[in-house]
Amino acid sequence: MSDILSQDQIDALLNSQGFNDGGDGEQAADQEKVRAALLKTFGLFFEQAGNVISTVLNKKVAFHAEQCVQASPAAIQEKLPSVLLAVKFPLTSGVEGAFFLVIQKTNVAVLSDLMMMGDGTAEYTEDHKDAVGELFNQAVGAFTNALSSEWGDAVASGAVEVTEFDIDHPPAPLETNELILAVQTVEGRGESNIALLVPRELSAQLAEKMKSLSASDNGPGNDRIGLNTAELDDLSKVTSFAEGGADDFREAIPAPGGSLASRQNIDMLLDIDLDVCIELGKTMLSIKRILDLAPGSIVELDRMAGEPVDLMVNDKVVAKGEVVVIDENFGIRIVSLVSPEERIRSLR
Repeated sequence: MSDILSQDQIDALLNSQGFNDGGDGEQAADQEKVRAALLKTFGLFFEQAGNVISTVLNKKVAFHAEQCVQASPAAIQEKLPSVLLAVKFPLTSGVEGAFFLVIQKTNVAVLSDLMMMGDGTAEYTEDHKDAVGELFNQAVGAFTNALSSEWGDAVASGAVEVTEFDIDHPPAPLETNELILAVQTVEGRGESNIALLVPRELSAQLAEKMKSLSASDNGPGNDRIGLNTAELDDLSKVTSFAEGGADDFREAIPAPGGSLASRQNIDMLLDIDLDVCIELGKTMLSIKRILDLAPGSIVELDRMAGEPVDLMVNDKVVAKGEVVVIDENFGIRIVSLVSPEERIRSLR
């Protein structure tokens, strides 16, 4: 048998590897363009998520996208071998669809424990779903705001959902998804792998947006509304941590070039008014009993005399106290603060 391939065999081999000049090669090139657009778009997501989570946890948290590949069980299990959760991010305007963050439960426990003022060593519990959901609700809000500025078009998202991730029954067929593999770094806790699942329908919309944006930027008379690159760089100096982390997110951060970003995200919130009320107790009355109320009627509450009252901020209990009188006005003296775990439960 001859070791020399015939021309027909050479042509068949080249065609099977996608090196032909026909459709397969063009499809592969188009697919690479789509994946490059996804890496750029979700690089912005990871940047905004890192900024938001760093601020909330008061620790440097960074995400870095490594590559975009065809989703498959093997590709996910290679990087994420342990028990997983899926965080669903629905996009409702600008582009429509949902993408999914696939994250290990051990990673969720670290983020949630740090959010609740722990040291990041707590074991995973079901309450951590609510905590990480709240974290990524804020992250996707920052992401859609950044996309709106980048595109000059309103982008909005719905509330995130956190569910168990079953590799055998994923939220969408894996063969119809692109997989973005990334690394998360938490100050003092090392690195861990995460991934994004992006359905092809959403991928196509994002790639088309990026294509039209690139054409608009390169064309004459570009008057797109939004922040330019220099303005986004200036914004990042205010919203991100300095290299090496920070001990206190109120602390001023030296920005590149010698300028000083003297106010951090938390300072922007200090003058926001919140509704604060004191709840002595509550009860349930029938409509008939309410209609029978008259001067002198007594309504019994569900709280014992001398029991601490609740201090409510925006309808959430944050502290308990005892009633005092100050210059003929009622007040309360704080006797205890609600634990971080209970605050997280109140988010449900």
